[in-house]
Amino acid sequence: MAEPAGRIPRPRLELSLAEARMRFVQLARLTSLTGQTTLVTDAGRPLAAIVPAAGSGVSGSDVGGSNVAGSGVGGPGVGASGVGGSEAAAGWVRRIETLRAEFQRQHGVLEEALERVWQELDRVRPPGSDSGVDALRLAHADIRRPR
Repeated sequence: MAEPAGRIPRPRLELSLAEARMRFVQLARLTSLTGQTTLVTDAGRPLAAIVPAAGSGVSGSDVGGSNVAGSGVGGPGVGASGVGGSEAAAGWVRRIETLRAEFQRQHGVLEEALERVWQELDRVRPPGSDSGVDALRLAHADIRRPR
């Protein structure tokens, strides 16, 4: 009979203090959605961790009423209730879609350039004439466009 699978480990990410500072809101939301733990390091030394609140044993009342997000530190329009979060999320979605479209365009250009290189290589070194090029053809067969 099959044995039950062990506990699936949560993903873990390790970031420098500067990187974590720039991406804090994204990391906090990702942590709550995926259970990911982020280890924040300073010069390679562990400094802090961003962990899911459900598994940390910390509740809202443990903080002692101190609410940095509601104090205006987070910037205009962002408070403890998350007001302004949907606008920020929509902005991030637009930015991601713009980048995705740009990367797809660049990928298409690179694929075309690579195909032109392979066509020239096939012209200069026809299949069977150079074992090194034939090995490259075989290694790249899965990513080359069918003719």
